[in-house]
Amino acid sequence: MTEELIKWISNQHAGFGVIRPEDDLLHDPRSNPPGASVTETYYFGFDVAAAAIHGFVYLWLHPNLNVLTAGVLISRGFQSTALAADYFNMHSYLDPSEHIDRTRGTFSLPGGLTVAPVSPMQEWHLTLDDGSANTAFDLHFRAAMPPAVRADQKHFDQNMHVEGSLRLRGIEHAVDCHAIRDRSWQNLRSEAPLPVPPYDWISLSIGDRLAINLSMFDDLSVLGNPGGALSIPPQLLQDGWAWRDGSLHRVVEVQKRTERSADILRPLHHVIRAVDTGGHVYDIVGDSVGGCNYNGWTNMLWHECLTRWTCNGELGWGEVQEVQWHDCIRLLRPP
Repeated sequence: MTEELIKWISNQHAGFGVIRPEDDLLHDPRSNPPGASVTETYYFGFDVAAAAIHGFVYLWLHPNLNVLTAGVLISRGFQSTALAADYFNMHSYLDPSEHIDRTRGTFSLPGGLTVAPVSPMQEWHLTLDDGSANTAFDLHFRAAMPPAVRADQKHFDQNMHVEGSLRLRGIEHAVDCHAIRDRSWQNLRSEAPLPVPPYDWISLSIGDRLAINLSMFDDLSVLGNPGGALSIPPQLLQDGWAWRDGSLHRVVEVQKRTERSADILRPLHHVIRAVDTGGHVYDIVGDSVGGCNYNGWTNMLWHECLTRWTCNGELGWGEVQEVQWHDCIRLLRPP
């Protein structure tokens, strides 16, 4: 049952799908499978690493319910929760017809947030202008690699070069970073509580040259598993790829050790060894430099961490998005 509920994060250990620019635009709702949990999402991230600022823009459509969740989280350094972040404006129940122009593929959202395709799978333009919070941005996301499409043809990730400006609570910052975005459609995404270890979506970019993305569960080697109460999936690695030397490779083997804070189980330090289909080995060390947690939906907690990485000795930046479900926190967090 658990394996059925986590298909939306898995590549089923297959290869790559086909790059179709139309998949970067909203799909016809009539093509969706049945079910209330069918989702279509866009995620765009950015950072100002020198100031430990991380931005998170998320659009989550439930097309069969005709409901849109969308908004922005911008955190600086470590915060206890999204509500303590420098900027947080996320709406759970929006009417898509009031905020989406399907002809142009654009979103116009609360807080003056706009998300617009310039060229599908090549460039997106995002703006925010929230005078009530003295916060705004004007950002161009340009492709730094082709999309890494899953074999099920329902998801892709893509390293992007992000350039523009950010005003955060009245303070101006230039934005010039690389960040991996993701995009999903026609997936059934259950909100059921799951008795599983923490799940990590890990991204790392070193300019245009190297990008790595891992989708995987923790092996509980550090946290432990009292009484075997948590069910460890038979495959920890659900999806993974590496873009290097101008070509895309599947990651086929990963070992990961993660240390977390004692109070809220925030991911703090990672040691990873990954191997791709070409036999290339990536020795990776990561440290969180900022972040907060966010209830992406009610039955889970989502740690969003800006992460400084070294990969085979080279400096890179990225993030760790770690999902922890109820049983994980209940059993493993100290009283």
